This record gives sequence, structure tokens and C-alpha cells, in this order.
Amino acid sequence: MTLIENSSKRKKISILYQVKNGEKSPAFALEMVEKFHDEGKLLDIDYEPLAEYLENLLNEEEQVEEISQEETFQL
Repeated sequence: MTLIENSSKRKKISILYQVKNGEKSPAFALEMVEKFHDEGKLLDIDYEPLAEYLENLLNEEEQVEEISQEETFQL
């Protein structure tokens, strides 16, 4: 594995850890992922699954928020 591959993998692991432990929000982490990818610091092999994972988290949060707002509105 090359240095850039190792570095990319470490970034992926670090971002996942921070999101799972509540240190970073999925939205902020997705911005970081996009920035690293644009700068060539996060390779496609790490970028694609990580970006999709974070997008799914955002979609789940939006759905929960919509349901919560609907319940509040109905009360």
C-alpha cells in the first residue's frame, strides 16, 4: 500500500470514528470528505463508501426531524 493510500484510509477511519462518537455531525463530516477528495487527499476507494454512508445518515436525520415536526404540528 502506498503512502497516499494509507493516509486516505486513516482519514476515512478518523472521520467515521468522529461521527460515530458524536464529535462531528454527518453534515460537517461530509463537507470534510468532499474537501479531502477535491484536494486529492481522500482516494475514490475510500471516498465513495464514506460519502454514501454520511449521506444516508443525513437522510435518516431529515426523516426523523420531519416526523417529529409532523407530530408536534398535530398536537
